[in-house]
Amino acid sequence: MTIEDFAAHTRVLTLLTADFARAVPDDRWDFTPSPAGSSGRPPAPGRLGDGFAPFSKQLRHVVCVRGVYADALANGKVDWSRKNEHYGGPLSRAALLEGLDEQQQRLGALLGDVDPAISIDWDGFPYTFDLFAGEFVQHEAIHHGQWSVYAALGGFDTPPSWQDSWGL
Repeated sequence: MTIEDFAAHTRVLTLLTADFARAVPDDRWDFTPSPAGSSGRPPAPGRLGDGFAPFSKQLRHVVCVRGVYADALANGKVDWSRKNEHYGGPLSRAALLEGLDEQQQRLGALLGDVDPAISIDWDGFPYTFDLFAGEFVQHEAIHHGQWSVYAALGGFDTPPSWQDSWGL
């Protein structure tokens, strides 16, 4: 994947993520289809519960992970220990959308200086730019799939961009 193609993918993902965030009704902002404790199994290591986080926290997670990815492009190493440093604001729609936009702008600015031959240390594994770009896109797309289930189980429609792109 070229840097230009990756930049285009991230812009599309940002638009789709923001469209969904705007489409979530106020009374579903903190909705989760699978609250902690509902599966009957113990939480995974490092998680507070075994269910899916409410949408607001999932969106915060996406914003934070985008910060980790941007740092990896700038520094050549993924550092998950700093994930929560990339967004410290409230879980409100406006603040999270602003955080998403800021991370997208930061990423766009960084991409102008990225060497396509970069090697990124991903937890001890050398990632090429292509692998890194695929991981970025896949991560956000996984959340989009989760959110389509949130909408269906939460009783609200996905935004028109999702309906047009995927029929969801």
